Amino acid sequence: MIENNRSKEKAARYAVVYNKILKLIQDGLYPEGSKLPNEPTLAEQMGVSRMTLRQALSLLQEDGIIESRRGIGNFVRKTLDKNNVGLERMENPIYKCCLDPLNAIDVELIPGISTKYTERILKRKVPVVLALHRYYKDGDIVKGYCFSHIATDSDCLHTVDLNNDDELINFMETGIYEYAHSSVLELRVVKETALLKDRKIENNSNVFQMIMETIIDVNGDIIAHNKYYIPVERAVLKVYRSK
Repeated sequence: MIENNRSKEKAARYAVVYNKILKLIQDGLYPEGSKLPNEPTLAEQMGVSRMTLRQALSLLQEDGIIESRRGIGNFVRKTLDKNNVGLERMENPIYKCCLDPLNAIDVELIPGISTKYTERILKRKVPVVLALHRYYKDGDIVKGYCFSHIATDSDCLHTVDLNNDDELINFMETGIYEYAHSSVLELRVVKETALLKDRKIENNSNVFQMIMETIIDVNGDIIAHNKYYIPVERAVLKVYRSK
C-alpha cells in the first residue's frame, strides 16, 4: 500500500511539472522557437529531481510541444497554422509536414532511360524518364529532400522548358498538382542510407520521415513518383477529419 501511494505521488509530481512548463509556454515566458533552461536549472526552478523533470520533458516531447536537439537542449516547437497543415489537399506535402521554414530550392535534373524499377513505379514503360533531385533549404542549410521520377510521355510536360530551373521548379511545386486528377501518399519511417547521407540533410537522428507520393492524371496514368525525406525530429503529420 505504501509503495502504491509513493507511485501515485511520483506520477503526480511529473504531471504537475508538465502542466507548469506547459503554462509557462502558453503564457509566453518561453515563446515558440525559444530554448528552455538547462535541466539542472529547470529542475531547481520546479523543485523536483532531474529524473522527475525528464519524465515531464519526455511527455512534452511526445505531445509535440517541445523538441530535444542533441547536444544543444530543449526548444519550444513552432506551431503550424491549421490552414497550412493536413495531407487532405492535393499539393506538395513537404510544406505541410516540415517544421522548418523552407525558403529556397535547388534542383538537379538527370534524363534517363526506362528501367525495371521505373516501369514498376510508373506502371508502364516510358522511353525517357526524368530523375529530379530537389533540395529544400532554409538559407544555405538543406532541411528536406525529394527524389522524383517523371514520365516524359505526359501531356503536361510539353509546355515546360526543362532547361529552365525556375520553370521546372514552378511546375513540380504547383503546376503538376493543377494538372493532376489524384494522388496517393504512403508514409514510412526510414533510416539514413549512404545515398541520403550524400544529400547532406541537416538531422540529429539519422532517421527520416519518408512521404512517397504518386501523382496521377485524369486517364489514370502516373505522371510522377516522388519520395520526400524530412528528418523525423523535424516532421509533423496531420490529417483533419470530421463526421
